[in-house]
Amino acid sequence: MEGMSVGRARGIELRLNWSVFIIAVLVAWSLADTVFPEYEAGRSAEAYWIVGAVTSAAFFASLVAHELGHSIVALREGVEVKSITLWLFGGVAQLGSEPETPGASFRIAIAGPAVSAACGVGGVIAGAMLDGLPRIALLWFGVMNLFLMLFNLLPAFPLDGGRIYQAWQWQRTGDARMATEKAALLGLAIGAVLVGLGVLQMLFSGLVAGIWLMLIGWFIREAARAELRQATVGERLSKITVSQVMTSNPTTVSAHLSVSEFIEAEFFGGRHAAYPVTDASGEVTGLVTLRRLRSIPADHAGLQTLGELATPIADIVTLEPSALVAEVLERVGNIGDNRALVFEKGDLVGIVSPSDLARLIAYVELAVPIDRAVLDDQVLPG
Repeated sequence: MEGMSVGRARGIELRLNWSVFIIAVLVAWSLADTVFPEYEAGRSAEAYWIVGAVTSAAFFASLVAHELGHSIVALREGVEVKSITLWLFGGVAQLGSEPETPGASFRIAIAGPAVSAACGVGGVIAGAMLDGLPRIALLWFGVMNLFLMLFNLLPAFPLDGGRIYQAWQWQRTGDARMATEKAALLGLAIGAVLVGLGVLQMLFSGLVAGIWLMLIGWFIREAARAELRQATVGERLSKITVSQVMTSNPTTVSAHLSVSEFIEAEFFGGRHAAYPVTDASGEVTGLVTLRRLRSIPADHAGLQTLGELATPIADIVTLEPSALVAEVLERVGNIGDNRALVFEKGDLVGIVSPSDLARLIAYVELAVPIDRAVLDDQVLPG
């Protein structure tokens, strides 16, 4: 779910997906063309559109506030927050790690609905005190935020209510993975119900509203399925060490080689997409990838050395062979060109690449098919 960066709030990057602009225009159009004329007749089209645009912008600002509520509490709980993205179905706060306790998970989950409730109550109270278009706009803003709060409290993982349910199950059982699986299975069921209701509404009531409800139900089902897959894969990966997945004895290259010399030497014999770089003493000083090499103009290839081009070792994830693969997934992210170097007693013994991890995850998912587990409605074997 990519989007363009539009700024930062409390140090958190804010991103907008292209779909937000379409939905914002549709909301403004609906308000200006239908809602406002119905409840406050006699105003000019320009007035309807101006207030509609402001109200639409305010509503999407409240979605950002909802996600900031989650994010600020997450930061207080020691959970990294990478970004907030607004898209077709609202907002998503991308967390860099998971809460360590059920209490922290509950507080992070409830913070968003609490912000929506405050926006909703505030909008309704302010609207009740005014007249004309501002009254209708504020009442709409308040009611929509209250509806957003109630919808998010559905116990359908990964909605906020589903995360609250997961935190409760975690507190009750002491098993975070089992709690996530139960919450995801409930999310799958609720998503299916919403899809069914959408079909009925499309057939007997309103076509557009029915399609929208079907899309929401489909999104919840797919998101719940992804959470279930992640919980299952994460449990399996928690038992696999780096030594079992790494590429052993990786080929190293000298930091003093120029890019052109490296290309000439590896043109026919190169088998890798990344190479650890060593200095004259044989110490690993960095990592160079083919992606970085491609960024060098051909007329500079003889002037740039691999040492100058390489990602410094300080910016690369380094691990021991006994480390768990789950730690690699948690730490690598966008650091060191998505690779980790493995050292044992100071010596380089391996490298973990994205292809190593993708292959491992594929085998893990093949070993325990997610769909079969859902159909059996049982906890996956550990």
